[in-house]
Amino acid sequence: MTTFYRLALVSVLVSGVLNSESRFNRPVVKLADPKAYKTFKMDDNQFAVLQNGPISVTCITYRGTQFYYVEVAILNQQGAAVMLDADFVKFNKPGYTVLLANTLETAAEILAQNSGEFLATPAPPPTQSTTTYSGTANTIGNTTQLNGTATTTVDNSAAGWHALGQAIAVRSFYNAQNANQRFAKYLAAFAHERQDRIVLPGIANLYTFAFQQVKQKKAPFVISVRVGREVFEFRYKE
Repeated sequence: MTTFYRLALVSVLVSGVLNSESRFNRPVVKLADPKAYKTFKMDDNQFAVLQNGPISVTCITYRGTQFYYVEVAILNQQGAAVMLDADFVKFNKPGYTVLLANTLETAAEILAQNSGEFLATPAPPPTQSTTTYSGTANTIGNTTQLNGTATTTVDNSAAGWHALGQAIAVRSFYNAQNANQRFAKYLAAFAHERQDRIVLPGIANLYTFAFQQVKQKKAPFVISVRVGREVFEFRYKE
């Protein structure tokens, strides 16, 4: 992963417009001014890039129902290693409280929520249609005699539609479960808590973060990345 980021960041020097995207089935938040950033493409997503001298920083932010997920990569092309502060990435949304979550615990929770089996619903019971009669009537004097049969047809078509719906639901369930499991493993593998904060020359380090907003409201926000004395700001709109 770091090799890809290094090669991609070295080669990308052309600005581009970021389109509406999703990452791990979660919507990517749009940048406030896409033209202010260079971009490179990976996994069908456009990653925003800011560069200052030998330091390049990429950022992509996407959101779930409770968390924002932020991926930051830092490429060091200078001759000496760079030491990052413990809080080198910050999430600032004016007017709202956003807390840094434990990325490893967040990944474990996603994995736990997506480890169960599909629970099928029972098929509906068959229904009966209107009973139909066929026969003949003979009238002798004041007496009428009926001779014939009554037929009741059972309608079990609902069970067939239920089986089809269950097949679709099973496939959708396991597709979503597998995708969330892959995301949880990715989030944990590059969790900032377990990554080295020393960025060696010629190397790109990747860090993932999870942020939780106290009140779920959409509003503009800024992801700031401090590398040494320089601060790289990625401004988003929702």
